[in-house]
Amino acid sequence: MLTLHALSQEILETYSARLSALLVEGNAFEEIWRCDGMALHEMQNGKPVPVPKVHFGYTDGMTITPSIRGGPELSRPDHRESCEPWIFVLMDDAQNYYVPEPKELGRNGSFAVFKMMRQDVVGFENFLQANKDRIDPELLAAKICGRWRNGVPLSISPDTDSPEGGVQSELLNDFEYVNSDGTGDPRGLRCPIGAHIRRMNSRGQPVKGQGRPGGSNNTHRLIRRGSPYGPIYVPGQPDVGIERGLLGYFICSNIENQYEFVLKEWAEDAAFVGPIRLNPNSKDPIIGVNDPAQSVFEIPQAGGPPLRITGFSAFVTTRAVAYCFLPSVTALKFIAGLNHYS
Repeated sequence: MLTLHALSQEILETYSARLSALLVEGNAFEEIWRCDGMALHEMQNGKPVPVPKVHFGYTDGMTITPSIRGGPELSRPDHRESCEPWIFVLMDDAQNYYVPEPKELGRNGSFAVFKMMRQDVVGFENFLQANKDRIDPELLAAKICGRWRNGVPLSISPDTDSPEGGVQSELLNDFEYVNSDGTGDPRGLRCPIGAHIRRMNSRGQPVKGQGRPGGSNNTHRLIRRGSPYGPIYVPGQPDVGIERGLLGYFICSNIENQYEFVLKEWAEDAAFVGPIRLNPNSKDPIIGVNDPAQSVFEIPQAGGPPLRITGFSAFVTTRAVAYCFLPSVTALKFIAGLNHYS
């Protein structure tokens, strides 16, 4: 599998054609599939401008890179315990795996899950509007994600996406759900416990795989890279048959303990959050495999029962997935030096 990254559609098409021509020389390779992803564009001052958003309208890239010990500082620090490098790169001093044999091939490489995910943008927007008599559509969008669509986290600003005085960029990832002394938002009054980003990175919230308030869930963290595919959604315009989605890499050193653990134990399980009770049918409201006959998302309310949102379908469907190995530079040199026999 090859991925090609470019700064414009023209450059992408030019180099894709050159690459395809090189690969077919001598019938060395046969291209069996291709999909182009590209940053979404919005019209600003009469010109299309790339924006860091996904098709559901949320600003992307807030937490795609965990802090790594010895690595560069994050543009948006979270002041959490840094991840050890071996969580993402295969190293001899790892605590929960051995480098695959031969080590000349495995050492310094990474595993990655490549995934193509179709996103039902129209269904998502219809879902928000269908509940407008009970909750403002933009507030519902924020509650099920954990952030307002402009990226402001509910933990910092639970009532508005434009708090007075604004939110400094470096603070957009610097917040906590539950502190080491148990304070914070343990019941999810600001950010629901079942919200997407709270499931994907629970921070100090005790969850499966990390049961201590204020502790670390680092061994399950992932590095994510993604690119949308398909045209941007414009409400009111004809939309029949248009497919939109996300092409994503989930990079780690242990697919079972990281990628599969996060999906199975955090995204799909209602009991992921330790002592806090969630509805047994509760799953991640954005990426979960939700059935309209059983789906439920609860928004806690101060001094009363939670607001229960039900009857929604899965908004994300897996179209393709591949488990990949990303070799290091030293591994490529090792492969190039092998003797080949016909």
